[in-house]
Amino acid sequence: MLRKRTATRPTSRLGIWLAPRWSEMREKELRLALVCFGGVSLAVYMHGICTEILKLVRASAALHGITDRASRAVASFTHSGSQSTTRADTEPAYFDLLKAIGRKVELRVIVDIIAGASAGGINGTMLARALCHDLPIDRLSELWLDQADVHVLLAPEARAGRWSKLALKPLLWGAASTGLLHSNHDPEVRKNLSVFVRSRWFKPPFDGGRMTGLMLDAVNALGSPSRPGASLIPSGQRLDLFVTLTDYHGRPELLQLHDPMFVQEREHRHVLHFGYRRNQDGEVENDFDLANGPGLAFAARATSSFPGAFPPARIVEVDAAIAQREIAWPKRQSFVEKGFGVYLESRVDPTEACFIDGSVLNNRPFREAISAIQGRPAYRQIDRRLVYIDPLPDSVIFPTMRGVPGFLSTLKAAVSDLPRSQPITDELNALDGLNDRVRNLRAIIDGARPRITKLVAGIIHRPPEGSLDAEQITTWRQQVNAQVRADAGFAYESYVQLKLRSAVRSVAHLIADLRGTNQRSQLGKAITSIIEAWAARAGIVCDDTASAAVPEGEAAVASGPRWVYFLLAFDIDYRKRRLQFLVEGQNRLYQLIEQGKFPGLDPQVVDKLKRQFYARLDFIDGIQARCFSAETRDAIAALFAVPPSAAEARDCPGFAERFVTARTGRLDALMARLAAEIDLQTTSRDLDFLLSTMLATEWHPDARYEALVNYVGFPYWDVLTLPVAATRQAGEVREVLVDRISPADAVTLGEFAGADKLKGRSLGYFGGFFSRSYREHDYLLGRLHAVDRLIDIVCDAAGVNGFADEINIIEVKKKAFSAILQAEKTRLSRSGDLKAALRRSIMVL
Repeated sequence: MLRKRTATRPTSRLGIWLAPRWSEMREKELRLALVCFGGVSLAVYMHGICTEILKLVRASAALHGITDRASRAVASFTHSGSQSTTRADTEPAYFDLLKAIGRKVELRVIVDIIAGASAGGINGTMLARALCHDLPIDRLSELWLDQADVHVLLAPEARAGRWSKLALKPLLWGAASTGLLHSNHDPEVRKNLSVFVRSRWFKPPFDGGRMTGLMLDAVNALGSPSRPGASLIPSGQRLDLFVTLTDYHGRPELLQLHDPMFVQEREHRHVLHFGYRRNQDGEVENDFDLANGPGLAFAARATSSFPGAFPPARIVEVDAAIAQREIAWPKRQSFVEKGFGVYLESRVDPTEACFIDGSVLNNRPFREAISAIQGRPAYRQIDRRLVYIDPLPDSVIFPTMRGVPGFLSTLKAAVSDLPRSQPITDELNALDGLNDRVRNLRAIIDGARPRITKLVAGIIHRPPEGSLDAEQITTWRQQVNAQVRADAGFAYESYVQLKLRSAVRSVAHLIADLRGTNQRSQLGKAITSIIEAWAARAGIVCDDTASAAVPEGEAAVASGPRWVYFLLAFDIDYRKRRLQFLVEGQNRLYQLIEQGKFPGLDPQVVDKLKRQFYARLDFIDGIQARCFSAETRDAIAALFAVPPSAAEARDCPGFAERFVTARTGRLDALMARLAAEIDLQTTSRDLDFLLSTMLATEWHPDARYEALVNYVGFPYWDVLTLPVAATRQAGEVREVLVDRISPADAVTLGEFAGADKLKGRSLGYFGGFFSRSYREHDYLLGRLHAVDRLIDIVCDAAGVNGFADEINIIEVKKKAFSAILQAEKTRLSRSGDLKAALRRSIMVL
């Protein structure tokens, strides 16, 4: 469902109250995928928004870090045990709001995806690093206010001297005095604008090296974690950051057609991907530590290299900057290989490539955020929001215009405005289609439950009493598998076809990854064709045996068709889907407990089993990232040593057949080695044992039976839902709601709402670079607008829109607004009138 959430706003302005109801509560995650648009000097406004997002997540982590629910109910942020070194201001307001909501639903707020372009790319990069390591952001705020200034950014050789273009001074002062430059009330703007306009022309006036240094300062200003393992990313989850770039020259890309077989194009769009993952075993995969600080600085510098204002960004520019500062970059090689692998495969040196502003071709990176949502594990009930931060709503960018545009305005629109401001219709329509498939999937699951429960009851005749036996559960599972084949008929054959095709492709992609080649490259495509040809020759195809009652486990390996063995060895996605379904089943048990269906069942018993499912899902999810043996990697490197020639690539199926014919034995050995190292059979036996540990003394018999039906009966649900979910990876089965944070949406403060209130939008959105007071103004409004919208989003996710719980939303907002004004009292030294006006507005809410 696509909506800009506004339903809670009228409610919050009225100050709705909700009656407390303490009971065993549901757990729920509000997961935010952030998309940050460009905005030139309005980067400062966006920094204010990102500051509040960080503080909301920190408050949520502090609350949920209190494991005892009774203690959590009376805790405060100050005494929550939060070990963050940041200065707290709005955190207590968010903490108290989430604590009050906890009477209804235990809501945890998590940011796990960030995609940004230009100014949004800078802020997204810094926010991601702060989230991953729970870092304070105050020094970064000071850096924005002090250093995002024309005097700092101007290249020394470009700076105007006292007598530079002296004849322009009267013209500039006259334009300012008549209001043409929208700066007649700010002497600082007039002075700085005079210096800027009289500086170097026909070359970028801003210094690329200084901007690189500023981004290095920003990364370092966040500091290092205050303690080992400090993070706001929960264990078992990950954060993904996507930053868009534009390659000025473009990299060569080979496209496969029918005739001619290949054509070469130039791809100018590029996306850098950074990741952070906390595994259940405590191991951390991290692109956001200071060892990769220069890589993060390059991403921020390159994505914001506004054409005409800054020179293009290059990696060698970062090398020079860190050499001058004597800073190490231990992860440089990893950064280049991971971020520019397609360049290296095309034999292009990415360190010399010239990158300009990412917003030129991809100012609204929804596609990257949406693609990252799919396949994420859902460890508990999810409310997934795609929140986009737009400092320049369309009403400001596109005023109503009449008449035929002139020559210069047409050129400007063609080369700058229109590419940067394409509507988001296509991306959100695609998201709507995804949501529609999710609705269909859930309808199928819910509708089939009574029938599947009845079918499974023929095997598990009644809720079992006493202890459970792992071997008995294995037998039930095998019997259901045989029964599904018989009951599903022709549908089972198409189901097997989908599974086989998916598993073969997954193995090919795994081999390509271990070989270190891009799946879309010539070698990557050849590997896929080779594995498909090998599978066909090895008999791993669906035939009339698909409907036969084939045993599972070791018996299947000994007597069943080859395709059964292949699925048992390589169908990783099936294991993911099953574990995800079991987690969803545990969430359903919470709802049934609330309805009084399982009297006496402690939700912590459900929690315990669910955590075990999480651990196994984390293990399965990490199989393809697992460190395979050196022998396996060497075997792959030797087998796929060189890509096919151009002539061989023209007949890829024929090349694959010849390759398999010549190397069948080596391919058989490689597949056997991979199957042994992946060892999926152990995961099924492990789950059988895990389900057998549900003790009759802890579990209500009907709840235990429900969990067994979910596990044993999963093949039925999978046959029904896989054709619908074939385009999705296993993961969240939730609709994605869309919210916007912009000046036009934060309406609580009335006269301070609206994009026309931002100072940085003047001078072609460069206004903030010419005045510290402008930057202070927009930063402050960014924080206040974020409070307004974030509280609305949190309350909407929790269902706070009636008279059931004691929460006065307006009072929560007033508390947060006042905390910001108090915290910024000293730092924002040039905003006295603004702060006084804001206090008056807050008092009358």
